[in-house]
Amino acid sequence: MHQNMKRTIILLLFLSSIVFSQSFKFVAMSDSRGSDNGVNTPVLSALIDHMLKNYPELKFVVFAGDMVNGHEYDTDRTKRELLHWKEVMAPIYNSPNIAWPGVWPVVGNHEIRHRDDENNFRDVFQDVYMNGPKEQKGLSYSFDFGNSHFCIMNTDAWYYGDLSDTTDDRRDWHQIKYMDWVEADLKSATARGMKHIFTFSHEMPFPIGGHLRDGLPNLGSNFKGKIDSTRQYYLDRRDAFWNLMQKYKADAHICGHEHTYGRQEVNGVYQVLNGSSGAPLYNFNPRYDKDSTTGWTEMTYEEAVPYYKALNYNYGPGKNSQRSENFVGKRAFNYSVYEVLNDKVIVKTYGAYPTKGSNTKFDMDIELIDEFVIEK
Repeated sequence: MHQNMKRTIILLLFLSSIVFSQSFKFVAMSDSRGSDNGVNTPVLSALIDHMLKNYPELKFVVFAGDMVNGHEYDTDRTKRELLHWKEVMAPIYNSPNIAWPGVWPVVGNHEIRHRDDENNFRDVFQDVYMNGPKEQKGLSYSFDFGNSHFCIMNTDAWYYGDLSDTTDDRRDWHQIKYMDWVEADLKSATARGMKHIFTFSHEMPFPIGGHLRDGLPNLGSNFKGKIDSTRQYYLDRRDAFWNLMQKYKADAHICGHEHTYGRQEVNGVYQVLNGSSGAPLYNFNPRYDKDSTTGWTEMTYEEAVPYYKALNYNYGPGKNSQRSENFVGKRAFNYSVYEVLNDKVIVKTYGAYPTKGSNTKFDMDIELIDEFVIEK
């Protein structure tokens, strides 16, 4: 064989090995709280078993919050529930092909219900990078894997006022507080040549069902259409965050909080909501042409209209009551597999629909319920 041909073959093999090494799979899931020591163990375990049997090559899981119920006053109970959750997740942590640390946790509102809960969360999940904002070490962080960057943001922080005054504190939720850190993080990832960017939070920018009143827009309960200064603050911060997603060409923002599955593309960026690994399933935003009294629903269609107007949703006859007309949703327990390639991401979502009359159990096979491609 000619020497130049040998060199060409070696070079091609080398380049193909780089491309191959950059392809990997990760899973996103969220919201597994239930009645077994804070966890819906049967549903979560079934999803884990299906995942590992079908994707033994999986590299890691990002879990977008609300692993457990938590407790407003008994922080020891919340910590016990989190430790139990890790026991249920042990098959992932112990999988032979999993990359350290196995599961990347995201803070949810049920993990932070007391002023001591943030430190308890840090104690339980010590294997994360401490590269977030000073006040958010171990709660907000980021990392690279292969050709991709992952940014995890805490949307359910706690406000600490005078540390000697236990009454001068409160939940500081429904927002991404450290927007400067997020932008610096995404800018740095872009400068390093990261091909893909994925961001994560518990609460969602664009509510799809069950939490139209809060999430990052945070319009509040019984909203009648008036945008006061507080509501404008939250809307502006939500919009500023999504502008960053567009500016740095993020592939997707992946979240939970609403107990269902839904994905939609908003101004060129996907929001993927992997919202129930066992938490009680929600219905979608009420529609004009649907009976909103069937099953559990957050509000009637008429009550939802002021929210739709303020959020610029598609509503009315024949509309889906969502931010985007390309919305796809399934009311199912679910997880999504993200296959990251050089020029695209293939997303496959597996799920099981609930048993009739229940929103916490299923008695059918887990199956493929959605598939789409994020093109770069």
